[in-house]
Amino acid sequence: MFKTTKWSEAFEIDHIATCNFENLTPMSNKEILEFGREGVVDTRLEAFFEKKMGIKNRYFVSKERNAYDLALESLENLLKKDPSLIEEAEFLIFGGISNALPTVCHASLMACETGLKNVSCWDLKSGCSTGVLALVQALEWFEKGAKKGIIVCSETFSKFTQPETLQMTASIGDGAVALSVSQSSNWKTLGVVHGTDATYFKSMFVPGVYPIDSETYKAEDYFFKFENAPETLVKTGHYWNQSLVDLFELTNVPAASITHYIAHQVDGSKNKMFAKSCGIADEAIMTNFVNFGNMGCPTIFINYYQNLDKMTFKKGDRMIYHAVGGGLSWASIMLERTS
Repeated sequence: MFKTTKWSEAFEIDHIATCNFENLTPMSNKEILEFGREGVVDTRLEAFFEKKMGIKNRYFVSKERNAYDLALESLENLLKKDPSLIEEAEFLIFGGISNALPTVCHASLMACETGLKNVSCWDLKSGCSTGVLALVQALEWFEKGAKKGIIVCSETFSKFTQPETLQMTASIGDGAVALSVSQSSNWKTLGVVHGTDATYFKSMFVPGVYPIDSETYKAEDYFFKFENAPETLVKTGHYWNQSLVDLFELTNVPAASITHYIAHQVDGSKNKMFAKSCGIADEAIMTNFVNFGNMGCPTIFINYYQNLDKMTFKKGDRMIYHAVGGGLSWASIMLERTS
Protein backbone atom coordinates (compact mmCIF):
# COMPACT_ATOMS: atom_id res chain seq x y z
CA MET A 1 0.00 0.00 0.00
CA PHE A 2 1.13 3.53 -0.82
CA LYS A 3 0.72 6.23 1.85
CA THR A 4 2.47 9.58 2.01
CA THR A 5 2.16 13.16 3.19
CA LYS A 6 5.29 14.27 1.34
CA TRP A 7 3.89 16.64 -1.26
CA SER A 8 5.06 20.14 -2.09
CA GLU A 9 2.40 20.75 -4.76
CA ALA A 10 -1.37 20.55 -5.04
CA PHE A 11 -3.98 20.79 -7.79
CA GLU A 12 -7.41 22.13 -8.52
CA ILE A 13 -10.03 21.32 -11.13
CA ASP A 14 -10.37 24.26 -13.51
CA HIS A 15 -13.03 23.06 -15.95
CA ILE A 16 -15.16 19.94 -16.19
CA ALA A 17 -17.51 18.57 -18.86
CA THR A 18 -19.49 15.38 -19.33
CA CYS A 19 -20.67 13.41 -22.31
CA ASN A 20 -24.07 14.46 -23.65
CA PHE A 21 -26.36 12.46 -21.39
CA GLU A 22 -29.37 13.69 -23.37
CA ASN A 23 -28.11 11.47 -26.22
CA LEU A 24 -28.04 8.37 -24.02
CA THR A 25 -31.09 6.30 -23.08
CA PRO A 26 -32.51 7.12 -19.62
CA MET A 27 -33.57 3.95 -17.83
CA SER A 28 -36.09 4.09 -14.99
CA ASN A 29 -36.41 1.27 -12.46
CA LYS A 30 -39.51 0.03 -14.27
CA GLU A 31 -37.62 -0.04 -17.57
CA ILE A 32 -34.73 -1.94 -15.97
CA LEU A 33 -37.15 -4.63 -14.81
CA GLU A 34 -38.80 -4.79 -18.22
CA PHE A 35 -35.35 -5.02 -19.80
CA GLY A 36 -34.17 -7.85 -17.54
CA ARG A 37 -37.39 -9.82 -17.10
CA GLU A 38 -38.92 -9.84 -20.56
CA GLY A 39 -41.45 -7.13 -19.82
CA VAL A 40 -42.49 -8.42 -16.38
CA VAL A 41 -42.42 -5.73 -13.68
CA ASP A 42 -42.37 -6.69 -10.01
CA THR A 43 -43.55 -3.55 -8.21
CA ARG A 44 -41.88 -4.73 -4.99
CA LEU A 45 -38.51 -4.82 -6.73
CA GLU A 46 -39.21 -1.47 -8.33
CA ALA A 47 -39.84 0.00 -4.87
CA PHE A 48 -36.74 -1.76 -3.49
CA PHE A 49 -34.51 -0.13 -6.12
CA GLU A 50 -35.72 3.34 -5.17
CA LYS A 51 -36.14 3.04 -1.41
CA LYS A 52 -33.31 0.65 -0.46
CA MET A 53 -30.75 1.08 -3.23
CA GLY A 54 -31.53 4.79 -3.60
CA ILE A 55 -31.73 4.91 -7.40
CA LYS A 56 -34.42 6.23 -9.75
CA ASN A 57 -32.59 6.58 -13.05
CA ARG A 58 -29.44 5.69 -14.93
CA TYR A 59 -28.27 6.11 -18.55
CA PHE A 60 -27.35 3.40 -21.05
CA VAL A 61 -25.42 3.93 -24.27
CA SER A 62 -26.86 2.72 -27.58
CA LYS A 63 -25.63 -0.44 -29.28
CA GLU A 64 -23.81 1.61 -31.91
CA ARG A 65 -21.70 3.65 -29.47
CA ASN A 66 -19.06 2.74 -26.90
CA ALA A 67 -16.91 4.05 -24.04
CA TYR A 68 -14.42 5.66 -26.41
CA ASP A 69 -17.20 7.60 -28.15
CA LEU A 70 -18.40 8.97 -24.80
CA ALA A 71 -14.84 9.81 -23.74
CA LEU A 72 -14.15 11.72 -26.96
CA GLU A 73 -17.45 13.57 -26.65
CA SER A 74 -16.68 14.68 -23.09
CA LEU A 75 -13.19 15.84 -24.13
CA GLU A 76 -14.60 17.81 -27.05
CA ASN A 77 -17.06 19.46 -24.65
CA LEU A 78 -14.19 20.33 -22.30
CA LEU A 79 -12.18 21.90 -25.13
CA LYS A 80 -15.18 24.05 -26.03
CA LYS A 81 -15.08 25.41 -22.47
CA ASP A 82 -11.33 26.01 -22.55
CA PRO A 83 -9.76 26.00 -26.04
CA SER A 84 -6.40 27.03 -24.53
CA LEU A 85 -5.95 23.41 -23.45
CA ILE A 86 -5.14 22.48 -27.05
CA GLU A 87 -1.79 24.26 -26.65
CA GLU A 88 -1.31 24.36 -22.88
CA ALA A 89 -2.23 20.88 -21.61
CA GLU A 90 0.93 18.89 -20.84
CA PHE A 91 -0.60 15.48 -20.22
CA LEU A 92 -3.75 13.52 -21.04
CA ILE A 93 -4.72 10.59 -18.82
CA PHE A 94 -7.52 8.23 -19.84
CA GLY A 95 -9.17 6.04 -17.20
CA GLY A 96 -11.59 3.17 -17.74
CA ILE A 97 -11.97 -0.60 -18.03
CA SER A 98 -14.71 -0.67 -20.72
CA ASN A 99 -12.05 -0.15 -23.37
CA ALA A 100 -13.58 -0.37 -26.82
CA LEU A 101 -10.17 -0.61 -28.51
CA PRO A 102 -8.01 -2.94 -26.39
CA THR A 103 -4.87 -2.62 -28.53
CA VAL A 104 -4.55 1.19 -28.56
CA CYS A 105 -3.78 3.96 -26.09
CA HIS A 106 -7.13 5.73 -25.85
CA ALA A 107 -5.50 8.93 -24.58
CA SER A 108 -3.22 9.10 -27.63
CA LEU A 109 -6.11 8.48 -30.00
CA MET A 110 -8.16 11.24 -28.38
CA ALA A 111 -5.20 13.63 -28.60
CA CYS A 112 -4.91 12.79 -32.30
CA GLU A 113 -8.61 13.34 -32.97
CA THR A 114 -8.91 16.60 -31.01
CA GLY A 115 -5.63 18.18 -32.09
CA LEU A 116 -3.99 18.43 -28.67
CA LYS A 117 -0.48 19.72 -29.36
CA ASN A 118 1.75 19.10 -26.34
CA VAL A 119 0.36 16.25 -24.24
CA SER A 120 2.06 13.14 -22.93
CA CYS A 121 -0.57 10.39 -23.10
CA TRP A 122 -1.30 7.26 -21.13
CA ASP A 123 -4.19 5.01 -20.06
CA LEU A 124 -5.02 3.75 -16.56
CA LYS A 125 -7.03 0.77 -15.34
CA SER A 126 -7.73 0.37 -11.64
CA GLY A 127 -11.45 -0.32 -11.40
CA CYS A 128 -13.71 2.32 -9.91
CA SER A 129 -10.78 4.00 -8.14
CA THR A 130 -9.07 4.83 -11.46
CA GLY A 131 -10.20 8.47 -11.39
CA VAL A 132 -8.59 9.16 -8.04
CA LEU A 133 -5.43 7.33 -9.13
CA ALA A 134 -5.37 9.63 -12.18
CA LEU A 135 -5.41 12.61 -9.79
CA VAL A 136 -2.47 11.07 -7.90
CA GLN A 137 -0.52 10.72 -11.13
CA ALA A 138 -1.39 14.29 -12.12
CA LEU A 139 -0.10 15.37 -8.72
CA GLU A 140 3.19 13.56 -9.41
CA TRP A 141 3.57 15.48 -12.67
CA PHE A 142 2.91 18.77 -10.89
CA GLU A 143 5.63 17.81 -8.41
CA LYS A 144 8.01 17.54 -11.38
CA GLY A 145 7.06 20.93 -12.85
CA ALA A 146 3.99 20.41 -15.03
CA LYS A 147 1.36 23.16 -14.82
CA LYS A 148 -1.77 21.85 -16.55
CA GLY A 149 -3.26 18.57 -17.76
CA ILE A 150 -6.44 16.69 -18.68
CA ILE A 151 -8.10 13.61 -17.20
CA VAL A 152 -10.84 11.72 -19.08
CA CYS A 153 -12.80 8.83 -17.56
CA SER A 154 -15.39 6.75 -19.38
CA GLU A 155 -17.29 3.51 -18.79
CA THR A 156 -20.12 1.60 -20.46
CA PHE A 157 -20.88 -1.12 -17.94
CA SER A 158 -24.24 -1.82 -19.60
CA LYS A 159 -22.40 -3.49 -22.49
CA PHE A 160 -20.79 -6.01 -20.12
CA THR A 161 -23.81 -6.78 -17.92
CA GLN A 162 -26.43 -9.45 -18.52
CA PRO A 163 -29.87 -7.78 -18.28
CA GLU A 164 -31.24 -10.51 -16.03
CA THR A 165 -28.45 -9.93 -13.46
CA LEU A 166 -30.55 -7.33 -11.69
CA GLN A 167 -28.18 -6.65 -8.78
CA MET A 168 -25.77 -5.32 -11.40
CA THR A 169 -28.11 -3.91 -14.04
CA ALA A 170 -30.14 -1.91 -11.54
CA SER A 171 -27.15 -0.21 -9.95
CA ILE A 172 -24.92 0.64 -12.93
CA GLY A 173 -25.00 3.33 -15.58
CA ASP A 174 -22.90 4.55 -18.48
CA GLY A 175 -21.14 7.91 -18.69
CA ALA A 176 -17.99 9.90 -19.30
CA VAL A 177 -16.32 13.02 -17.95
CA ALA A 178 -13.34 15.19 -18.86
CA LEU A 179 -11.63 17.66 -16.55
CA SER A 180 -8.70 20.01 -16.72
CA VAL A 181 -6.47 20.12 -13.66
CA SER A 182 -3.70 22.57 -12.87
CA GLN A 183 -0.94 23.03 -10.31
CA SER A 184 -2.41 25.32 -7.65
CA SER A 185 -1.20 27.34 -4.70
CA ASN A 186 -4.83 27.67 -3.56
CA TRP A 187 -4.60 24.18 -2.05
CA LYS A 188 -2.03 22.04 -0.33
CA THR A 189 -1.92 18.24 -0.40
CA LEU A 190 -2.18 16.75 3.08
CA GLY A 191 -2.02 13.08 2.16
CA VAL A 192 -2.58 10.29 -0.35
CA VAL A 193 -3.50 6.64 0.22
CA HIS A 194 -3.68 3.89 -2.43
CA GLY A 195 -3.81 0.13 -2.11
CA THR A 196 -5.00 -3.15 -3.63
CA ASP A 197 -6.13 -6.47 -2.18
CA ALA A 198 -5.80 -8.69 -5.27
CA THR A 199 -7.22 -11.68 -3.40
CA TYR A 200 -10.65 -10.52 -4.48
CA PHE A 201 -9.85 -9.61 -8.08
CA LYS A 202 -12.05 -12.36 -9.53
CA SER A 203 -15.02 -11.35 -7.41
CA MET A 204 -16.27 -9.28 -10.36
CA PHE A 205 -14.53 -9.32 -13.74
CA VAL A 206 -15.09 -10.02 -17.44
CA PRO A 207 -13.14 -13.23 -18.29
CA GLY A 208 -13.33 -13.03 -22.11
CA VAL A 209 -10.04 -12.60 -23.96
CA TYR A 210 -9.15 -10.66 -27.10
CA PRO A 211 -8.80 -11.18 -30.03
CA ILE A 212 -12.07 -13.12 -29.98
CA ASP A 213 -11.82 -16.67 -31.33
CA SER A 214 -14.99 -17.23 -33.38
CA GLU A 215 -14.73 -21.00 -32.92
CA THR A 216 -14.69 -20.94 -29.11
CA TYR A 217 -16.64 -17.69 -28.52
CA LYS A 218 -19.16 -17.74 -25.68
CA ALA A 219 -21.24 -14.59 -25.15
CA GLU A 220 -21.32 -15.12 -21.39
CA ASP A 221 -17.52 -14.75 -21.23
CA TYR A 222 -17.93 -11.08 -22.17
CA PHE A 223 -20.26 -10.20 -19.30
CA PHE A 224 -19.27 -9.56 -15.70
CA LYS A 225 -18.75 -12.77 -13.76
CA PHE A 226 -19.16 -12.89 -9.98
CA GLU A 227 -17.42 -15.04 -7.39
CA ASN A 228 -17.67 -15.09 -3.56
CA ALA A 229 -20.15 -12.21 -3.67
CA PRO A 230 -21.14 -12.13 0.04
CA GLU A 231 -17.54 -12.26 1.27
CA THR A 232 -16.45 -9.67 -1.29
CA LEU A 233 -19.20 -7.25 -0.27
CA VAL A 234 -18.06 -7.48 3.34
CA LYS A 235 -14.43 -6.93 2.33
CA THR A 236 -15.31 -4.01 0.06
CA GLY A 237 -17.15 -2.35 2.94
CA HIS A 238 -14.09 -2.94 5.11
CA TYR A 239 -11.83 -1.13 2.64
CA TRP A 240 -14.24 1.78 2.24
CA ASN A 241 -13.98 2.31 5.98
CA GLN A 242 -10.32 1.37 6.47
CA SER A 243 -8.98 3.53 3.64
CA LEU A 244 -10.64 6.56 5.25
CA VAL A 245 -9.26 5.59 8.66
CA ASP A 246 -5.80 5.24 7.09
CA LEU A 247 -6.09 8.70 5.52
CA PHE A 248 -7.08 10.34 8.80
CA GLU A 249 -4.33 8.57 10.73
CA LEU A 250 -1.78 9.49 8.06
CA THR A 251 -2.67 13.19 8.04
CA ASN A 252 -3.55 13.48 11.73
CA VAL A 253 -6.64 15.42 10.68
CA PRO A 254 -9.97 15.04 12.55
CA ALA A 255 -12.80 13.76 10.35
CA ALA A 256 -15.12 16.45 11.66
CA SER A 257 -12.96 19.10 9.97
CA ILE A 258 -13.72 17.77 6.45
CA THR A 259 -15.90 20.25 4.59
CA HIS A 260 -16.16 18.48 1.22
CA TYR A 261 -16.24 14.70 0.79
CA ILE A 262 -16.40 13.65 -2.88
CA ALA A 263 -16.69 9.89 -3.31
CA HIS A 264 -17.39 7.20 -5.84
CA GLN A 265 -21.01 6.01 -5.50
CA VAL A 266 -21.94 2.36 -4.98
CA ASP A 267 -25.54 2.93 -3.90
CA GLY A 268 -27.71 5.61 -2.37
CA SER A 269 -26.72 5.08 1.27
CA LYS A 270 -23.50 3.12 1.81
CA ASN A 271 -21.06 5.91 0.94
CA LYS A 272 -22.76 8.27 3.36
CA MET A 273 -22.82 5.53 6.00
CA PHE A 274 -19.06 4.88 5.68
CA ALA A 275 -18.23 8.59 5.77
CA LYS A 276 -20.45 9.31 8.77
CA SER A 277 -19.12 6.28 10.66
CA CYS A 278 -15.65 7.85 10.39
CA GLY A 279 -16.94 11.18 11.69
CA ILE A 280 -17.47 13.20 8.49
CA ALA A 281 -20.40 15.61 8.85
CA ASP A 282 -23.52 14.89 6.81
CA GLU A 283 -23.46 18.30 5.12
CA ALA A 284 -19.96 17.63 3.76
CA ILE A 285 -20.99 14.48 1.87
CA MET A 286 -21.75 14.88 -1.84
CA THR A 287 -23.99 12.29 -3.56
CA ASN A 288 -25.44 11.74 -7.03
CA PHE A 289 -26.28 8.03 -7.19
CA VAL A 290 -30.05 8.54 -7.47
CA ASN A 291 -29.93 9.87 -11.04
CA PHE A 292 -26.84 8.16 -12.49
CA GLY A 293 -26.02 4.97 -10.60
CA ASN A 294 -22.53 3.52 -10.45
CA MET A 295 -20.75 4.57 -13.66
CA GLY A 296 -17.38 3.23 -12.55
CA CYS A 297 -14.44 5.63 -12.52
CA PRO A 298 -16.31 8.66 -14.03
CA THR A 299 -18.72 8.59 -11.08
CA ILE A 300 -16.61 10.54 -8.59
CA PHE A 301 -16.03 13.42 -11.02
CA ILE A 302 -19.66 13.53 -12.12
CA ASN A 303 -20.53 13.61 -8.41
CA TYR A 304 -18.22 16.64 -8.12
CA TYR A 305 -19.74 18.25 -11.23
CA GLN A 306 -23.35 17.70 -10.18
CA ASN A 307 -22.70 19.27 -6.76
CA LEU A 308 -20.46 22.11 -7.98
CA ASP A 309 -23.14 24.78 -7.60
CA LYS A 310 -23.53 23.84 -3.93
CA MET A 311 -19.82 24.04 -3.12
CA THR A 312 -17.95 27.12 -1.98
CA PHE A 313 -14.36 27.09 -0.74
CA LYS A 314 -12.68 29.23 1.90
CA LYS A 315 -9.32 29.18 3.60
CA GLY A 316 -8.96 26.16 5.89
CA ASP A 317 -11.55 24.01 4.09
CA ARG A 318 -10.56 20.37 3.70
CA MET A 319 -11.64 18.16 0.81
CA ILE A 320 -11.35 14.43 0.23
CA TYR A 321 -11.56 12.51 -3.05
CA HIS A 322 -12.21 8.84 -2.25
CA ALA A 323 -13.02 5.68 -4.21
CA VAL A 324 -13.02 1.92 -3.71
CA GLY A 325 -13.77 -0.61 -6.43
CA GLY A 326 -12.73 -3.65 -8.41
CA GLY A 327 -9.29 -4.98 -7.85
CA LEU A 328 -10.05 -4.62 -4.94
CA SER A 329 -8.35 -1.21 -5.10
CA TRP A 330 -8.84 2.00 -3.16
CA ALA A 331 -7.53 5.54 -3.45
CA SER A 332 -7.97 8.77 -1.51
CA ILE A 333 -6.53 12.30 -1.51
CA MET A 334 -6.94 14.99 1.12
CA LEU A 335 -6.48 18.67 0.27
CA GLU A 336 -6.63 21.83 2.37
CA ARG A 337 -7.57 25.28 1.08
CA THR A 338 -4.82 27.84 1.65
CA SER A 339 -6.49 31.03 0.40
